[in-house]
Amino acid sequence: MKRSLKRYSCSQIILVCILLSISTTSNTENNIAMVTMEQVPYGFWTANGKPTGVLYDILNNIMTESGIEQPNNILSVKRLLAAMLSRQNTCSLVGNSPEVVDKHDLVEPIGLSMKVGVLPKDGIVLVDYSSLKGLIIAVPSGIHFDNNFNKGNSLSIVSPRNYVNALKMFKNGQVDAVAGAIPTLWFNGIKEGLTATDFGRPLIVIQGEIILVCNYGLPKEVRNKLKNAVIKLRTNGSIQKIYDGYFGNIDI
Repeated sequence: MKRSLKRYSCSQIILVCILLSISTTSNTENNIAMVTMEQVPYGFWTANGKPTGVLYDILNNIMTESGIEQPNNILSVKRLLAAMLSRQNTCSLVGNSPEVVDKHDLVEPIGLSMKVGVLPKDGIVLVDYSSLKGLIIAVPSGIHFDNNFNKGNSLSIVSPRNYVNALKMFKNGQVDAVAGAIPTLWFNGIKEGLTATDFGRPLIVIQGEIILVCNYGLPKEVRNKLKNAVIKLRTNGSIQKIYDGYFGNIDI
């Protein structure tokens, strides 16, 4: 009788440990915040209020593949950075800027790059900074490049309020080129009625990898699930397919 009781007690203990382990993992995964940068075409809302965007869709697919599915919140850059610095476990897809590299856990590159530079009208060939002399360039407010660009006294720069206004000036022939995030310029340009043939090849000023980034402290098993999901989706072409759905085969 004592042996039977002892076995039963051990079984109970093992069962309780298993249940606690499952509960702990579930609670950990439920406490992760997934966030996407609010910027067309990375994360935005359609006219009918539906969230969408190339990085928004990719992050959703990473969550589905990993089994860690949480609401995907689209946040302004300022709010996203604040969330990444909070104590809550938070993950996002962002470029590998020095600020990101210094402060966050770089889980896995997704196989895409984030390009910033100058997009000229068709027929203008940009090779380097010297090619920009004599051009009128629309640089939306808040867009900053390296010192060579920002302090280029020989450059003729106008500062429209946002990307859309910059592209309207481009479409109307008021400027020769627009500057900023190249995918954002291209995507918004198409929405404004421009076509791929209206643009020349961009001069890339800054280029970095887009990486799944989390703040430090993410449990190892959760981090591994997310990392493996990115590797699988990148390797089987799923991430590139989502990207191509937004941009086709245009090299931007």
